[in-house]
Amino acid sequence: MGKKIMMAYGRDGLADYLENLASHLRKGNIPFGSELLEVPESLEVKLSLKDKKHSVAYRLEWRWAAPEGREWTESPREAGPLPSSFKQLKKDLARAFRAVKLAVHQGDLPNERLLAEFDRLSRAFAAHAEPEWDRAAREYLGHMENLFRSIRDGRKEAAIHEIRDLQTRMVACHRDYK
Repeated sequence: MGKKIMMAYGRDGLADYLENLASHLRKGNIPFGSELLEVPESLEVKLSLKDKKHSVAYRLEWRWAAPEGREWTESPREAGPLPSSFKQLKKDLARAFRAVKLAVHQGDLPNERLLAEFDRLSRAFAAHAEPEWDRAAREYLGHMENLFRSIRDGRKEAAIHEIRDLQTRMVACHRDYK
């Protein structure tokens, strides 16, 4: 789905909004714009606090499984079946990236099997990542394509450069979206 609504409140106005939200939540639904979404009994909840240079962000996030047979307003991205665990996908992707990086830094060009696995995992990650990560995921995939082009052309220095760019993109994503 991937929709956002930005609002500005004073402290009392936000408290009123949250009380209204709590009232709806107790009834098993929440308003979102003009929609009223059903909420199951069990939820996964995450609280986070980020203290940055010029602001503090307090985030409350909750998730639940999408209802079966849901009609999506946007078509989901193509990338094969969902991984059994997004966390496992990230671990597998990190392992493949380390293997590609090691091969390039040792002066070798990664073999086709390793590149195909890295490509498959990267695309699955981008396809199943949160909608707000879309721009960063596209940028990451662009660097991955540049890396593959450098490897195909046998340009090791360019491949090393693209690995650095991929590493920088990953660090920035973890900083911005965790």
